[in-house]
Amino acid sequence: MVRVITQETYDDVVKENIDEFDMTPEEAVKEAVAQFEAQGVDLSNIIKDLALSSSDNHLVSIAVGKLKELCSETENDTQIIQELEVLMTECNKDIAHRVRAGKEGAYNTLIDVLDVKLKGYTQEQNKGNQTLIVKTLNCLTALMEMQPDLLDEKGINIIKSILDSVENESILLSTLQWISVCCIKHEMNRQMIFNKNITGNLKNLLKRKGNKRLLIESLQVIRRFTLDDDIRMEFGKAHEHARDLGVNLLETLTKLLKENMQAPIVSELMLTMSTLLVRHELCAQAYEDILYTILADNYDNVSVILQASKL
Repeated sequence: MVRVITQETYDDVVKENIDEFDMTPEEAVKEAVAQFEAQGVDLSNIIKDLALSSSDNHLVSIAVGKLKELCSETENDTQIIQELEVLMTECNKDIAHRVRAGKEGAYNTLIDVLDVKLKGYTQEQNKGNQTLIVKTLNCLTALMEMQPDLLDEKGINIIKSILDSVENESILLSTLQWISVCCIKHEMNRQMIFNKNITGNLKNLLKRKGNKRLLIESLQVIRRFTLDDDIRMEFGKAHEHARDLGVNLLETLTKLLKENMQAPIVSELMLTMSTLLVRHELCAQAYEDILYTILADNYDNVSVILQASKL
């Protein structure tokens, strides 16, 4: 069984190495990591850098602090974008930076920024608001990579509001990427988002024409709801989600498959369809002679052949 420790326990051991054994900070960190790993402790969510763990002057802390101040002002979009870029760069470095940002309250700050700017966007759909919303969504995605526990009811409501009312494809694309991150290894997030009747939104997105990237991201979100990867949950709803999505989306996916017989979209479509075929009637509905046409057209593409074989 994997063992876990708190950040405070790790920090105490490192400080003990420095104070009691006269180690340099680098040596103390190296020794502490080796000690815990030898004991089978999972350090994936531990901030190993002491400066990152405790310093108030770290870029993560500074960026979050400035965003908190700017959120209450009105004419600050350029400054907010600058701080979002700093925070996103830091979060993309590793999980330690993301954990530090989470502890500094980055999630609530970003949600507040997003909420304010979305309200402004609904009143006046200008390019400035659009850019800032996309930046904020991308920053949320970077922050929540491997720490989806941050998602709360307000965030889920914002997701649903965007899918219901926003037509801009850049915003929708960033929202789908955020949803994907929230759903990895987190069963409750999947269930809460799915229970917002997101199936209808996904169906509308699948019917959009001309944006392959948006289609691929939509298909990926569909697959995310069929995952069963949260070891904290004894029973999940992957099967129920797959069944409901199959009943509501399989006809649309089959039509898309007829219109997209070339890689890479054909592979994405078949991979998605294969995750939804959890009942006999769905399998019967998906069976079409079109599969033979796909195989003939893509006989030299290993990825397409594999996905077609699964169907």
